Order: sequence, then C-alpha cells, then structure tokens
Amino acid sequence: MKKDPFKTDKPLFDRSIKFDISHLPKDIIELIKLLEEYDKVGDWFNYDIKFDELEITAKSYVISNTISESDYNTILYKYGSLM
Repeated sequence: MKKDPFKTDKPLFDRSIKFDISHLPKDIIELIKLLEEYDKVGDWFNYDIKFDELEITAKSYVISNTISESDYNTILYKYGSLM
C-alpha cells in the first residue's frame, strides 16, 4: 500500500507548550481545534493551510487589542513551531 504523501505520523504542533485557549475569541478557538484534529490524523497539508489562517486571524486581534501579543506569540510557537 502506497503511503499518502499528505499524511505524517509526526506531531504537527508543540504539545509541550501549555496554553489555555478558553479566553481567546471564538474563531481562534475553532481554528485551533481544527488544527488539533488535523494533527490527530497527521494531515500536514491542511494543517499548514489552516495555520496560515490562524496566524492572520490572531494578528488582526492583536492589532485591535483583543488578544495580547504574548497570546499571539504563544499561538505561533505552539501551533507554528516557531523556535
């Protein structure tokens, strides 16, 4: 059976970073939950596409002072694997 090139068995985000998302806007929470679902099935392709959407959405909330820059950076480090 041929391996799906759009799937991986490696983690797609940094699970070691603990972050309570309950205080974030609803659309950010929904995007994070979707990313975590993509991670469960190893769908890196759709994960990457949705992460870009999460990054843009979160940045707009920082600009409007709805979330802190610290929250934004944590999102990037946890879900974007920025080191």
